[in-house]
Amino acid sequence: MSWKNQLRNDSLPWLLESENPGVRYLALRDLFDLSPDDKKLKTARKSAHKEGPIAHVLSKMDEEGYWQRPGTGYGPKYKSTVWALILLAQLGASVKEDKRIKLACKYYLDHALSPGGQISAMTNNSPSGTADCIQGNMLWSLMALGYNDPRMDSAYEWMARTVTGEGVAPLKDKHAEVRYFAGKRGPTFACGANNKLPCAWGGVKVLLALSQLPAEKRINRAGDPSLC
Repeated sequence: MSWKNQLRNDSLPWLLESENPGVRYLALRDLFDLSPDDKKLKTARKSAHKEGPIAHVLSKMDEEGYWQRPGTGYGPKYKSTVWALILLAQLGASVKEDKRIKLACKYYLDHALSPGGQISAMTNNSPSGTADCIQGNMLWSLMALGYNDPRMDSAYEWMARTVTGEGVAPLKDKHAEVRYFAGKRGPTFACGANNKLPCAWGGVKVLLALSQLPAEKRINRAGDPSLC
C-alpha cells in the first residue's frame, strides 16, 4: 500500500510548492523515482542552494571554512562547524553545488581528524576526544555532502576496528600503537560519556556512516563481503 494512502489529503502539491525550495528539492529527491540528472531535480537542487536553509547556513560560514570559531568545530554546540555540516547534509546540500561546502569539509578534516583516524571534539585535536556519535555523524555528513578525501579511509578503519575490538589494545595499554582512549574506550560502542557503557546513540550513528560506504569497501579482512 502506498504511503500516500495513509494520508487524509494529498500533501505532495504542498511539498512541491516553489515558495519553499529546500522542501521542494527534498520531496523531488526522496519521494519520486527521478535520476540525479533529471532536469527538474537539478533545477530544484540549484534553487535549494541559492535560497532557503542551505543558503542561510552557508551565509554564516567564515571565509576560511568554519562556523562560529576556528578549530575542531564542536562548540559552541549546535552553532559551530560540526553542527553546520550535519545540518547541511540533512538538508541535501552538495559540494557540487557550492564550493564553500567543499572548503568547509576540508577545513573540518584538517582540524578535527587525528593521525590515527579519530575525529576529535577537543580543541587540541586529541584522540581522546573521539566518540562513536561524533565519528559516525561526521563521516555520514561528509559522505552525504559528496566530499571525497582519502583521509576518510583511516577514519572509517578506526571506527570499524573500535566497534569490533580487532587490533585495538585496551585503554590502559598506553604504549600500544593502536588503543582505546578516554572517549571511545571499548568495543560494542562503549563510551566514556555514557559511564563507560555501550551507547545506542553512538551505535546508530556508526551504522548511519557505514550505510554511506561504497559496497566495494565493505570487505572484511578475509576478503569476503558476505561476512561484513
